[in-house]
Amino acid sequence: MPAKPAPQQKSGKPVGRERHREIDRCGLDTLIGFQLHRANLALSRHFAKTLARLDLTQKQTSVLWLIAANPGISQITLAKELDMDRASMMALVDRLEARKIIRRERSRRDARLRELQVTAKGRKLLTQSKSAQRKHERHFRSLFSATELGALMEALARLHG
Repeated sequence: MPAKPAPQQKSGKPVGRERHREIDRCGLDTLIGFQLHRANLALSRHFAKTLARLDLTQKQTSVLWLIAANPGISQITLAKELDMDRASMMALVDRLEARKIIRRERSRRDARLRELQVTAKGRKLLTQSKSAQRKHERHFRSLFSATELGALMEALARLHG
């Protein structure tokens, strides 16, 4: 018995199959924001894949690194440093604390504040994340010459500077 033909649209094109062709981006690819967005997506996907076994997001990793480098830092200071609102930072810190990666302690200087500390479990996870992060960085740095990388870093710093 002959195979049943694939369903087709009125146009005669197969249903559910995307034709692979270049699309007209209408100049989108000349926009800095578009290119930065695409680059950020590539970096984020690779980061997630590289650190998947550690179950850490990019923001969680940044927060863990900053707390380890700045023991006793407050959530408010972290939120400002990472351009996050207080509620989002609180939720992120709650998740890390629930995993026993960090702990909150009442500030000795100001009872209204909570100081953040990395736990032993968090230090172990931080060591693993730094190793994975180095692998992630090597991948993307390998795409550029030393001169190109320097120019890229300078240009990115100028954009957010």
